[in-house]
Amino acid sequence: MASEFTVMSNPTADEVRKFWDANPLCASFIPHPLGSAQYFTYYDSLREGIESLEFSYRLHEYRHFRGKRVLDVGAGNGYVLGKYAKEGASVSGVDITPTAIDLCRKRFAHAGMPGDFHVAQAEQLPFEDATFDCVCSMGVLHHVPDTVKAVAEIHRVLKPGGRLIVMFYHRNSALYRIKYRLLSVMQQRPIEQLVNEFDGVGNPKGTVYSKRELAALLQGFESLDMFVGYLTGDMMLPRGGRFIPSALLKPLAPMLGWNLYAKGRKPVGASR
Repeated sequence: MASEFTVMSNPTADEVRKFWDANPLCASFIPHPLGSAQYFTYYDSLREGIESLEFSYRLHEYRHFRGKRVLDVGAGNGYVLGKYAKEGASVSGVDITPTAIDLCRKRFAHAGMPGDFHVAQAEQLPFEDATFDCVCSMGVLHHVPDTVKAVAEIHRVLKPGGRLIVMFYHRNSALYRIKYRLLSVMQQRPIEQLVNEFDGVGNPKGTVYSKRELAALLQGFESLDMFVGYLTGDMMLPRGGRFIPSALLKPLAPMLGWNLYAKGRKPVGASR
């Protein structure tokens, strides 16, 4: 019997790139030209409806990295790096798609901030060993063809003692354990396909992790702190979930939320 952890297929980098180049994060929900100032303002409001600005500052420790080097793997449209840059960090971003890198450059141009951006795969980061004080990757590594190799690359480019901040989809979430199980039976579709399509029809890969699975993936890092968040009524049930009061959802989010966050450090004595 196959493990739940097994995904339907192992996509190629070209397949992943093709999907995300055609489907920039949240672009279909934004009623403004791609890369315009209004586009970024609208996106930021959507993002902060999921993760408040206060939460984002706590999670990413933006002010702590003033004057230090920060890398975002899967930089999207530069939202997170923009916050680091605003607080004085020297920032670099990589993404597998030219569209995302163009959006990052446009965001930084609108803000008049410097940034270093590259089209690159997470499994082949174009940086020397021990370059960065902090590496983050938010909701990206579960989409890449070789997640284990990508994590090894992040470990390599982090300085000893450097900060890791990542987010993965949560296996023990209400969305996966309840709604997707019901939909899988109702629609006769594999759960893995439903996870993939959380980010759009045609997405070639989306993997979920339990805390135990994520700890195993990040075993090269120390002082791991994992926590869960982001739960809406629509994530609870195939129908009628939107009517669940937010007061009931709030205490459940730290247990049944869709986003599984992890923070840790590269051991000081690590050579790579």
